[in-house]
Amino acid sequence: MGRPLKIQKSNNGILTDAGYPPFAAPTSMDLPTVVVPTPATTLPFTGVVGGDYTLSSPSAAYPVVKCQVNIALPNGAGAGVHDGRIIRQKGARKFLVADGTTVQDENLKAGAAYQILSLGTTNWQALGAPAGAISGTIFTCTVDGTGLTTTGTALLVGVCTLYSTTPTAGNMAITVSIADSTPTYLSKLTNKFAQDFNGGETGGNSNSNNVWNPAQVTNNIDYAANFFADGEQFAKSGADVATWAGTQQNSNGTLTLAEVEKYTS
Repeated sequence: MGRPLKIQKSNNGILTDAGYPPFAAPTSMDLPTVVVPTPATTLPFTGVVGGDYTLSSPSAAYPVVKCQVNIALPNGAGAGVHDGRIIRQKGARKFLVADGTTVQDENLKAGAAYQILSLGTTNWQALGAPAGAISGTIFTCTVDGTGLTTTGTALLVGVCTLYSTTPTAGNMAITVSIADSTPTYLSKLTNKFAQDFNGGETGGNSNSNNVWNPAQVTNNIDYAANFFADGEQFAKSGADVATWAGTQQNSNGTLTLAEVEKYTS
């Protein structure tokens, strides 16, 4: 499986995984707009699993992945479970994420990482940000913001690992809908494919202590990831029914579409 967000993009000098370029058709990956299938259930529609939207807003035409994050603070406690977004990939099942809860500059904590949301009147360099910091700059705070009366805001940033239920400190959760089912937690996400935790594990909880042990993961089920449809099946290129087993999804050489939870506004 490939990188979940495929490419790296620079937004005003801030490097973010922004997903594969939006496309109007599978043969025209470089087009600047997405054409959403209408109705969505009339054809398989995979790929375009979007990433960070720090400096722009998502829309129905260009949604991005929604996740629940519980970023670990410098003291080891979790910041709490909040809606968040992926900034970029850090490992097979780990992402640099931003907590969507706005933090006023006076509440910044030394040792924690933040992404500047609005510059306001804050002296960001005095808090540890580099010279020339702009909205979207990520930095590690060097002093507490206690007592500040300036107006800048930021978002808490940290590395989180995909988790199989409501995330504890240092973990995150991404869900998909499969045939309009109860949301299913993902164990892995790429720009085209998704895996869940339902294939089984050996040796106990594979993501205990916030650390994945790939040797303990067996038969994770594959789906085709997209934003627009769920439940349908389509043939996977190169699938041989005689050997279609193990981590693969359907015995007849097909994958099932999984609709990734998303932001559209």
